[in-house]
Amino acid sequence: MSKTSITKILLFLGLLCLVSSWQSQQLAERRRVQTAGMGEVYSGQVPAALNFVMVGLGGFRGLVAEVLWFRVSRLQMEGRYLELVQLANWITMLDPKASEAWTFNAWNLAYNISVLMNRPEDRLRWVLNGISLLRDQALRFNPRDARLYRELAWMYQHKIGENLDTAHFHYKAYLLESLAPCVNSNGTICVSDATREVLVTLRLDINQMVALERRYGPLDWRMAETHALYWASLGLSCANGTEQSLCEYSVNQALMLSVLRGRFVGSVSQKQWRAAPNFGLALTAADALRATTQKSRSKHQTAILVRYLAKTIRMAMKAGEGLLAQQLYERLKLAVPAPLQVPTFDEVVKGWGSK
Repeated sequence: MSKTSITKILLFLGLLCLVSSWQSQQLAERRRVQTAGMGEVYSGQVPAALNFVMVGLGGFRGLVAEVLWFRVSRLQMEGRYLELVQLANWITMLDPKASEAWTFNAWNLAYNISVLMNRPEDRLRWVLNGISLLRDQALRFNPRDARLYRELAWMYQHKIGENLDTAHFHYKAYLLESLAPCVNSNGTICVSDATREVLVTLRLDINQMVALERRYGPLDWRMAETHALYWASLGLSCANGTEQSLCEYSVNQALMLSVLRGRFVGSVSQKQWRAAPNFGLALTAADALRATTQKSRSKHQTAILVRYLAKTIRMAMKAGEGLLAQQLYERLKLAVPAPLQVPTFDEVVKGWGSK
């Protein structure tokens, strides 16, 4: 091959590189304009081929996302969770209105990947990533999607509030320390400009928090159950159809758990985490459950209400809250369905309804 031919080839390749670079820049600029406001959702490196798909296919992006879901399903069956993270991120980029993509990715981060970590602080980071994905990103694109709020509520209630994860104390301590500067000694919200600024960074609306306290009673915002109630309530405010029933159930469940274990009685300074019943919510929770029961006319919902009342009566008596126990008993008498015989107060205290 002659020197002239080699020179022409090199010039051609150089020109090709310049054109490719220019095209990539144009695609990047078009993508930047079309996705203005999407912010951190589009952080990180995205393959050039995916950039082309995102900009060039327009309305067909949803179809490409469906194809990628087949790959996601295979990776999930093979237990390759780390690889799922990036792939699921691409799917949310392609179709940011698909709530199932956001919830799947968040669940993967908070549940599947977190438990692969040995250190509690590493697990916490992945759990927070899952929460942040729903709270900070998914809800930006889907502010009226009740399912996203409900899934977020479940993460607080189950992943942080329960004790199924060996690092659950670490999660609870983090939440407690994060909210400690914003609350009064009993855990209720401290309304001030300084508190408002801190809550903005946590994506919490102080007005909504105050409204929930006025409706239900002295909520302890250091507890995961209270945050589950917060997000489930937001979901209920924009839910309809089947999702409305699911969000209502989430609200009631968070309320019951807040009564049974929704008050922090440990020490923030000594990092001692202990929970206790929050009897200040007992009556309003009972009334909320009764309203749901009357609307649904469900035997299952009635059974939940009766069991909640019976258990709370026993807990109140054990704690020396006799008046509250009597008030709950009056509600229990109205809740017991026919043809069952209404138990006496003493029968309830001795264990009626515990099975």
